[in-house]
Amino acid sequence: MSASTSAHTHNFDTLSSHPIHPAAKKALSSLPDYAFLDPTKLYHDSRSARILLDSARASIAARLKVNADEVSFIPSGNAGLDLTISGLINSLSNKTIVYSAVEQKALIERIKSFENYEISVNNYARINEKEFIETLEKIKPGLAVLQFSNHEVGTQQPINPIYKKCQELNIPLFVDATMTAGLVNLGLDWDALLLKPATWGSPIGIDVLVVKRSARFKSILLDDGRENHKFSNNVSIPHAVAIGASFEAITSTRSETAKALGNLITELRQLLSSNLDITLLGDPVARLPHVLAAVIKDIDAESLVNNLSKKGFAISSGSSCTPDQIKPSHVLAAMGFGEQTSIRISLPFDAQSIDILDFVSAFTSSIQEVKAAGGI
Repeated sequence: MSASTSAHTHNFDTLSSHPIHPAAKKALSSLPDYAFLDPTKLYHDSRSARILLDSARASIAARLKVNADEVSFIPSGNAGLDLTISGLINSLSNKTIVYSAVEQKALIERIKSFENYEISVNNYARINEKEFIETLEKIKPGLAVLQFSNHEVGTQQPINPIYKKCQELNIPLFVDATMTAGLVNLGLDWDALLLKPATWGSPIGIDVLVVKRSARFKSILLDDGRENHKFSNNVSIPHAVAIGASFEAITSTRSETAKALGNLITELRQLLSSNLDITLLGDPVARLPHVLAAVIKDIDAESLVNNLSKKGFAISSGSSCTPDQIKPSHVLAAMGFGEQTSIRISLPFDAQSIDILDFVSAFTSSIQEVKAAGGI
């Protein structure tokens, strides 16, 4: 078995935060004292701190094939989503937004502050590409928003044709890639891109925003020039260094890791598909390689999560955007699954086939135990 965390033998909820990557841990343990100083001052140690920060930024930029001054460190989670959408729309006179029905809930709530047009999805959570493009042509919004892959079921979206149409109509496209975990090639079919380093083994707390030089952005915060005019606060340099080190490490083995995890998820889908009480969600092929989601008939998802936790498995349930309690997911509703709750499995990078077999055994017995206890 792979020891993913000290609390659980298996952490199968890595889209929330992956156990710290060895490269990040090594980077953090080898930092000089000046890494903890203010990098905006003129004295020698401050300038040295700035070099560390710039090196981390340059490392990320090189992996994404963008310019270093297009990469900014911003707060993570809903704060980062809010800063991103607000900064993009704040720079535009046309504040109309076209977006998909399965974006992150916090993102949708922020978008609703402006005139907006929501695009439907199919039962895999893939957007209606024809409807999206026709809406762009008809409405000509100021901004288009589309996730790279769905944060609950893993389905990848048709970014390329959407971006081509946006380019044709001179509409900036913001792509939420916070759930890709460094395991897929993001390409350059976007104008603004948001990444979540916690999904690839960096400490939680900072996200990475990339805005191309050709795109407009006007921060809603007091602009003092820091973080490429995106976020007016000093960034934790140790944190930034850990992000850069872990991103370089995971992207250097991306193809091999993605293939191995994809095979494990395929194995897991096959093992679970024969259970009539389980409905597998998301596209079976065009998906994130390490994610599986499912709806389970007549069971209380919270009880199932708790039962599995006692068996040493951490998984996610309900909407991924409602951390305090399990609530019906707007993603499932948009997919046509009403107010059902789902479970989501996201594998750690070091997962093995034996882990999948262990999980299926624990999962099956947990379902039986929860139902026997009346957890429906």
